Amino acid sequence: MLEVSGLSLESRLTNVNLRLSAGQMVGVIGANGAGKSTLLKLLAGLLTPSSGGSVWQQLDLHHINPSQRRQQLAYIAQQTLVNEAVTVAYALQVSQVNLAQTKSQLRHYRQQTSAEFGLTELLQRPVTELSGGELKRVQLACGLIGQQPLILADEPIASLDLRHQLETLMLLKQRADNGALVLVALHDLALAARFCQQLVLLHQGQLLAVGEPAEVLSKPLLQQAYQVEVEWVCHQHGVAMLPRLLTD
Repeated sequence: MLEVSGLSLESRLTNVNLRLSAGQMVGVIGANGAGKSTLLKLLAGLLTPSSGGSVWQQLDLHHINPSQRRQQLAYIAQQTLVNEAVTVAYALQVSQVNLAQTKSQLRHYRQQTSAEFGLTELLQRPVTELSGGELKRVQLACGLIGQQPLILADEPIASLDLRHQLETLMLLKQRADNGALVLVALHDLALAARFCQQLVLLHQGQLLAVGEPAEVLSKPLLQQAYQVEVEWVCHQHGVAMLPRLLTD
């Protein structure tokens, strides 16, 4: 269980309260500047809240030691951080430092994660020679290789093509199905509706709504958060969004 109580950061996030159970994928949505990245960075311990707090499985996320944080939490940044001239295999291996796993487990998870993200043929390539999409997949693999139960992913499908967007969200959803709590910041509302059990809608640094996609993606809420009118087209394999700018 993740419990967020009055979480705030001056001028960026105000009094956010959440109660989210493990075993689900939760989309964090909202317009640019709404506070999505700020919320995830606060939960990851990269920013210090001005007030409020967050508790994960009875651990205070803002006061746990680095070892506890490493075992419990995986954070995938919005920007690609792997930029040194090392091989993909080395980047994956370094990402496993200080994980409480045996050598055989570490090797197994490297092989499994490489296959999941389509990196097997790229393992000996320097990361500096990869395309933007390939580099993003390496970053995702490095973030998820530890099998942590709390995953915070900030726009993980940015710069990926359609196939790899779907594959990435399917992998994150699989982690949730296996018991993890996955919080993922997304701009594509149709994909958020398809893959997430719950959505957290932020607006100007405040929590506007939280609940199932059908509740949160209502016309009034989206109009308030995005300043657009939205029509939804439903299909057995998903939904499509048809936005239209508001007119005076």
